[in-house]
Amino acid sequence: MRLTLIRHGEAGDDAPRDEDRALTKRGRADGRRVGRAFARRGVRFSAVVSSPLVRAVQTAEIVVSAMDQRLRVTISDALLPEARPQNVVTLLESLTDTDGESVALVAHEPILSRVAALLLGVPRFPPLRKSEALRIRLPDGPTHPGTTRWRIDPDTGRRRRV
Repeated sequence: MRLTLIRHGEAGDDAPRDEDRALTKRGRADGRRVGRAFARRGVRFSAVVSSPLVRAVQTAEIVVSAMDQRLRVTISDALLPEARPQNVVTLLESLTDTDGESVALVAHEPILSRVAALLLGVPRFPPLRKSEALRIRLPDGPTHPGTTRWRIDPDTGRRRRV
């Protein structure tokens, strides 16, 4: 499995509840930049799963659109900011049987860095920046330690080997 973790873009502070915060102009631009970076490199996803929070769903939709990929974004509470990383592993296991060849998860901190640490078999992993993407290769599935492959810098759209 090729897993790409994507942190949502910059969100405004104008919503009454945190869950309703929408992306700013910069957050939308960064999402398009990351999606175009994927497209330039031939990255395709078989599944995209997002946290239900507005800013994550918007990021997922923008990235998929910028890739010119017709793909439905699935929503999962397993990707809420304070969710248990083990729930994400369970989610990934369910995708492995169906359409989990190349999966993108769009979510928040601290869940993304906790999931990365769990999947890599390390005690801690640094938080992802807003709109940053991290590729993890899981050749034996989500229950066996994987390796990091690259990151996409949200400011430049450039891929950096990790």
